[in-house]
This record gives sequence, structure tokens and C-alpha cells, in this order.
Amino acid sequence: PLTDDGLKDVPFDISIRSITESTNTDAQLRVKDKVLSWPESFSVVLAEQQTAGRGRRGKQWISPYGANLYLSCGASLPVGASSLETLSLHVGIILAAALQDAGLPDVKVKWPNDVYVQGKKIAGILIEVDGDLSSHCNVVIGIGVNFTYKSLSEEQVLQPYSAVDLFCEARREDIATGVIQQIQQRLDQIVNGLVRVEIAEWPEYDFLRNKKVTLHLGAQQIEGIARGIDWSGNLKIELGDGSERLFSGGEVSVRTQ
Repeated sequence: PLTDDGLKDVPFDISIRSITESTNTDAQLRVKDKVLSWPESFSVVLAEQQTAGRGRRGKQWISPYGANLYLSCGASLPVGASSLETLSLHVGIILAAALQDAGLPDVKVKWPNDVYVQGKKIAGILIEVDGDLSSHCNVVIGIGVNFTYKSLSEEQVLQPYSAVDLFCEARREDIATGVIQQIQQRLDQIVNGLVRVEIAEWPEYDFLRNKKVTLHLGAQQIEGIARGIDWSGNLKIELGDGSERLFSGGEVSVRTQ
């Protein structure tokens, strides 16, 4: 089971739940209840099981008991939502690096919010922001990582997936500890205006880099070649006529061909 002792190196407000609807919802409530400013507002919620875990675009996140990592970090920030444009990419890189350090091979980040190992999904990120664009916002960063392969099934997940226990015996707390600390540091850098405009590490972790992709934009489908991101974290797609078009994470879902 998840234990406080396993997270003793994390000097933040941490709550471990047995069963909850959603760690993101819990983290949102903790931030609002505190009525504190940064950095005291930073809170972390982990759970053994989520009964209403959610992913991007309203999808369900399968969360069986005691098998995987369900983690959310919340904070009240003295910056607007516009400062968080590239946050999901930064968190993706933080998570990918932690899994790589644990011994997992070929770890990549699929724009805008998934982590893959050897071409199969192993983790997802859901960022929810409440506030204005320029002066203040509350943010919650939700992370789900598959740790136990046999806890999931193809009928549930509906796409190729992987899990940490196929590659190493890392404990959930081991991964969580480093990720939580890195997220807090990255948020502090954002608050203090120290985050680089360009994400230098992105090409190293870019799962879509130079691949043929299909973008689903409502009922419309657009095909092209992924050519990285711009300074705002928008996906660059080279179309069939050689022109380039930008897409934001809230607009589309992306599939490799």
C-alpha cells in the first residue's frame, strides 16, 4: 500500500486516500479550502483507487485498486493561465525522465499529454486550470501511471498499453517522490518567470516527431507530418502541399498512421 513513510522525502502537504472519485477533484478542493498563496498552497493527493478517474476530452481513466499510480498536484498561482501554455509538455518530460531513470526503455511523450514506452501508452496527464489569463489561477496536474500490467485489460483500455512492472520493480512512491518535487520546482520557476520559452528537451522525447499523423478536429480529419512544436507548445503539422499549420492541445486528438 501507499504509505507516508514512502513519501517522507517530500516536504509538502500530502494526502493519501484509499478510495476516492478523482484525485484531481480532491486536489482542487484542498487548494480552495486552504485559501493560501504560492508556495504554501501546493498540495498533493494520491489514491489507491479512483471511481471516477478522468482523462483528457472527458474520457475515463481506468483506476483499479492498489495497482497503479493516481496522483494530483494542486496550487494557487499568482500568474495567469496564459503562463501555463506549455505546462503539460513540461510535466510529460518530467514524468518520462523519471520512468527512464527507473530503467524503462524508449520513453517518449506524445503531444500533448501522454507518455509512451516502446510505442505503447504507459501514462497520461490531465491539467485543469481555473482563473483568469493574466493575474491569478488555480491549477491541478493529474497523473496516472500504469504500474501493474495484469490490472488492466485490452477491453478496458482500447489501445496498446504497457506498465512499469514489465521492466523493473520500482515502487509507486519512488516515482511519485521525484515527480512531485520536479513539478513543484517547475511551478516555482513559472511563478518567478524562469521557465525557458523553448522546451529544449522536447525533440529528445517527442513521440510524434516526423511521423505521419491524423488529427481529429471535431468531424474534420487532417493528415500530415508532425514537425515538433512552436514556442507556445502548439503542434506543427506539415500538410500535403508543403505548408505548415499549428494546432493547440485543446483543439484536437492525434493518431499516428
